[in-house]
This record gives sequence, C-alpha cells and structure tokens, in this order.
Amino acid sequence: MHRLCIPLVAWACMFLGPWSALAGDPAWTELASLPIAVSNNAVTSVDNGDGTTTIYTFMGIIDPLDEGTITPLSFRLTLPDGNWESIVDAPLLNGLAKIGANAVTVAGEVYLIGGYSVDGFSETTEHRLFRYDVDADSYVELAEIFFEVDDTVTGVYLDRYLYTVSGWHGPFNDNIRFVQVYDTQTDGWSFASSIEQPLPGLFGHAGTLIGDRIIYMDGVNTAGGFLISDRVFVGQIDPRKVGDVTEVEWVEVDPHPGLPTYRAAGSQGGTSDAKMILVGGTDNPYNFDGMGYNGAPSFPLDQILTYDPSTDEWKTIIIEGKRPPTMDHRGLVRAGDRWVVVGGMIAPGETTDQVWQLTLGSTPLAGDLDGNGVVDLADYAVFQECFTGPGGGPVGDECMAGDSDLDGDIDLIDFAAFQRALAGG
Repeated sequence: MHRLCIPLVAWACMFLGPWSALAGDPAWTELASLPIAVSNNAVTSVDNGDGTTTIYTFMGIIDPLDEGTITPLSFRLTLPDGNWESIVDAPLLNGLAKIGANAVTVAGEVYLIGGYSVDGFSETTEHRLFRYDVDADSYVELAEIFFEVDDTVTGVYLDRYLYTVSGWHGPFNDNIRFVQVYDTQTDGWSFASSIEQPLPGLFGHAGTLIGDRIIYMDGVNTAGGFLISDRVFVGQIDPRKVGDVTEVEWVEVDPHPGLPTYRAAGSQGGTSDAKMILVGGTDNPYNFDGMGYNGAPSFPLDQILTYDPSTDEWKTIIIEGKRPPTMDHRGLVRAGDRWVVVGGMIAPGETTDQVWQLTLGSTPLAGDLDGNGVVDLADYAVFQECFTGPGGGPVGDECMAGDSDLDGDIDLIDFAAFQRALAGG
C-alpha cells in the first residue's frame, strides 16, 4: 500500500465546510407492480453500467393454497423508468415449476440454483444449475451441484465464486450442513468448510456474503421438529490462500434484536458501508401455504434490521408508512444504492404484486472513511492511506467506504468518486 501522489484539485483545497453523508430518513417507495401476485420467487438484479439496473424475478407461487399455481412465469424491470416485461419461462423440473430457488448475479451474469417442485405429497429438489442469458432470453444448463438444495443461502465472492450455504436436501428430506462453491470461470463445483451449527443444518434461513465474510442466520432446524432458529454465524474466508476459496472459519455471534425469521428478504451483498439488510419474514415456519408446521397461521414481521459483520453490530430501522409487512422471500435485490422487495406474502395464503424500494437514508455515502457522518478533508487523509492503484487490495474494513465501484481495490476510479463526494455532488 502506498500513499496517493495526486494532489487535491483547487476546489477541494478551498473547500471549507464538510458535506453531510446522510441522505434523509429511511423510506419505502412503491414501484411498478408485478404483472402477477407472487411469492417465494427467485430474484436478483444486474447493474447495467449506464446508471440503470435491471431487476429479475423467476418463478414462485401465485396462490399459496393451491400448489397448482406454482408458476414458471418470469419478468424483468429496468429502473429507473422501465416497466415490467415478460421473459422466457424458467426451466421446469420433471414438467413442474419450482419455488424455493435462488437467483444470483456474478460478474453481470444471472444464475438460477436450487428450488423444489411439488406434486401432491412428493417434493423434488432441483439438482441443475442454469445461467440465464439476459441478451438471448434463454437458459444454459451448467455443471450439476454435488448435493441439490432449496431454501438455501447464496453469496458471491470476488465476483467469480457462487456459494450455497446449507439448505433443504430433497432426496433425504432433511437439511444438509454443506457449503458448496461454484466457479463461474471453470464451470466446476467444490466443497468449502461446512457449517458447524446448528446441525443437521437449516432451510429458509437468511444471509449473504460481504467482502470475505459469509453470514447466515435464523431459518428452520429439523432436529427435534421444524423449529425456528435464532442463531447467527459469520464465516471468514481465508484471503491468504490465493486460489483456494474453500477455507472458512466459522464463529457464532449473538442473536439479532427482534424476532427470529424464516424466509425473510436478506440483502444480496452489502450496502455501501458493508452491512447486510434483513427485511420481514415470519417467526412461524411453514412449507408454502402460509400455515405453520405447528398448525397456526403464519404472519409477516414488520421488521427491518442491518448488520455489520466487521463490528458485530445490529441496528433496527423504523419506517412509518403504508407498506404492508411481507414474508416468503428469496432475497432483497440491489438497485444502485437502494434495495427492492419484489412480491411476497402479506398474510397466510395471500400473495402481493407490490414492489417496494427501500432507501436507507442513515447509511453513510461512499467517502466517509473515518465514519463521522460527513465527507471532509479528514477523510482525504484516510483515503491516501487506502489508495493502492490497479491490482491492489484486498480492501480492509477501514477502507471499505472508499471502494465506490466495489472491485476490491482503491484506485483512480474511486478517487474520482471521492472527489465528487467531497464536493457534495
């Protein structure tokens, strides 16, 4: 690491007052409604590199009281000005559509993993991995996963590796503890260090991968029944082992505030200040109809939390407004510096077509490297220490707010973004 040898431009040297890094109060904004009401749908987004983001939703269930309404219908929406449009149906499994799948974006490519089909009392978990070609509007089948999973947690590392963490394993009708890693460049799978607790594993849990930390929490544990878990774990991928992304050191941290969750919307990746977001879900697990395994109806939680894995710090976000709480989610998708909930269940057996965008106004903007809530000349001194140039990295926690393009390196692109932040633009 070396100091940045580029002086501040004249306007920055003359800059007298700090610019607030806060962007107002947290808020929900309603976006264009889906063509159908749906929940348990796989969701992801792609940053198009031109200031627009395309959100994708695949499959799901229209009427949770009728398994026959599990649908392959899929759609996309390009923000900020687009409307929902149909895309090709998602692949079927033995002639049936699926729920409980995950959509993941790696290096601008969209992948579909897992999910399960329902045929009466028979449920089958998907063993195939697909890449959705956003230009051709078609699917490419890739290498099969070692152990098929649904209701899993996924994460992306180095914009190359796709992780699946635990999940339901259809053939055994139980959870598995495996962490499986797919290399998008070699089309091959490997095993990473398995989760250590709770055993035999989880399904319907939430989590993500931020930097080199994997987070998972809550969900359902089948040991002793379909019981909800309130345990939270963080796994550290060993960044020293270049070329080996399978070594993970797991530690348990304290449970989060509020109620434990099942099928909450966990953020796909982290915020600009490397925090995970957790929205909604329920504290009463169910299969797909919204009726709990305990025979009581399940209701969504009006709960928003953020978690910083570097400090083990939780924060509860309170937003007053008209958005109804939701559950039965497969993820919270990124749209620039905002986050989007697509569909969901608003009551037992009742889905919604509503789409809501979350703005976390209290989240510091990129450039606040000393964490004091403003971007000022003190941050420039920190930025100098963080600057590495092309090929540098990895980005440490103290430099994360300066990595504006999230490429793992503090370089000239980030310096330009920092200058804009310092100028208040």
